Amino acid sequence: MKLRLTPLQAKVVRAGGLSLLKPGAELPSERVLAEASGLGRAPVRGMLATMQKDGIVARSSRGWILRKAIPEIPPAEEGSRRQIAKDFLLAELGSGRLRPGDQISELALAKKIGVSTVSMREALLEIMPLGLLTKKERQKWEVATFTNEHISEMREFREMVEVFCLRKLLANGLTAEQRSAFDDLRAESEKLLKIRRPAIPEILSADLSFHRLLLEATGSSLLKERAGFIYLIIEFQLVSPFYSIENGKTGLAQHLQIIAAILREDLPSAQQFLIEHLRTAEQLFCAIVSQIR
Repeated sequence: MKLRLTPLQAKVVRAGGLSLLKPGAELPSERVLAEASGLGRAPVRGMLATMQKDGIVARSSRGWILRKAIPEIPPAEEGSRRQIAKDFLLAELGSGRLRPGDQISELALAKKIGVSTVSMREALLEIMPLGLLTKKERQKWEVATFTNEHISEMREFREMVEVFCLRKLLANGLTAEQRSAFDDLRAESEKLLKIRRPAIPEILSADLSFHRLLLEATGSSLLKERAGFIYLIIEFQLVSPFYSIENGKTGLAQHLQIIAAILREDLPSAQQFLIEHLRTAEQLFCAIVSQIR
């Protein structure tokens, strides 16, 4: 399968000369990659974390190593700069580095990643309909802050979509690949629950992996993409000082209930546990957002 990178990943790969490395080789440090690509260390770390999930790179005791050979990437075309800006903004929102209520300077961000203000403005306009950003006339862009009504609407949407996905998943029985994926996620969640104080980003990663597995069951890329925006909103809101390890562990424990029912192919129980989980998450989300406001 041809390796596909986002424009922002390609920028880091190109600037760091990663196409010249062979599998097993150590990558330059995050600081070196950040300086070479003109990005901050935080966006570079986010890009590497995404590439780790895709199996392209891996962490070792000494740093990052390459797992898959990366083909040579041609120089960036002007048309891709808007996509680079968009990928950067979504990574910043998804990681919590841009928080609800934060103001955004088109010029500052454009300089940070080496694109024009026109490309940055186009990227902001593309993201705006997702509900992540707001802008009033003659004012700066601002990261959206959500009301309880918005949160309730998101929960209703998630419940409708995920119950549909769950029914489709179990309609014809689990495939070996699907069973293996849920088994792996169960093992990962159990491991995190045994750790006294697991890292919140690891909890969030396991949480998102579970919900995305459900979305993938439909085989619909459009549904996965659209629902994925909702999860992005939830992720960037929850990466905050108000999201506790206890909250995360409660969610993982509920996931294990749902996964156990899925592996038994017990649709009624899986559906009941899933709905309870989403409604518990809605209450938590409202509590967190009320503290942020």
